[in-house]
Amino acid sequence: MKRNIFAALLAVVVAAGTAGCFEKKEAVANSSGKTGANTASDDQSAGTPEGTTMTESMELMRLKYADVPEASSGPVIKISDTTAKPGEMAGVTVSVTGANEKWSMCGIHITYPDVLECKMENPEQFTVDYEPGAAIKKSAGFVAMDWELNLADEMIRNKTRSVFFTTMFKDNDGRDGDIATFFFKVPDDAKPGTVYDFGYYYMESDMFRNIENDQSFEKYAFEHLQGGSITVT
Repeated sequence: MKRNIFAALLAVVVAAGTAGCFEKKEAVANSSGKTGANTASDDQSAGTPEGTTMTESMELMRLKYADVPEASSGPVIKISDTTAKPGEMAGVTVSVTGANEKWSMCGIHITYPDVLECKMENPEQFTVDYEPGAAIKKSAGFVAMDWELNLADEMIRNKTRSVFFTTMFKDNDGRDGDIATFFFKVPDDAKPGTVYDFGYYYMESDMFRNIENDQSFEKYAFEHLQGGSITVT
């Protein structure tokens, strides 16, 4: 059973890479030259009523779920706020609430400023180093990959890259709590007070599902995403 689940998990990674995210083709040059920090004032994306900053790509999500009934409550996925000194490695945690033993699978892209350096497990295979959280304790497997080649135009404009992560359970065994912590190196010359914002990039293959495949449940999760940050001290 676990072998079949993990095969499906890998299929999600392949689906996420259909746009060339993780393929070693010709890299897209970043015209920004990576010269500036991505602060709250630099971000070009729109915010939700809750004050969450999300990318323009979320409009695709809104269109996808336009005809799906609204849920009165559901999963809230959040990226942590943390601090770090120049040159330090900062841990950024993705967590979920409102979904304890109610979800079975996820596939999510989080975005980070391209001046940060994501800690890699295997750079050749784009796999990201991470610390698993309690929310995925019963998962059949977890895959996290860094998207730095063939970036979407939106990401080039916003000077961001992305970490895509996915996990799967044999039932609705996903819990509330931390999903995973990822690690990012702050530039050595970062100025105190600089804020590096973390957000989301939505792709058609992204998901946050339960066994029942309740679209209202998934819609709630994506419409209530909450971003995070690293603040330089």
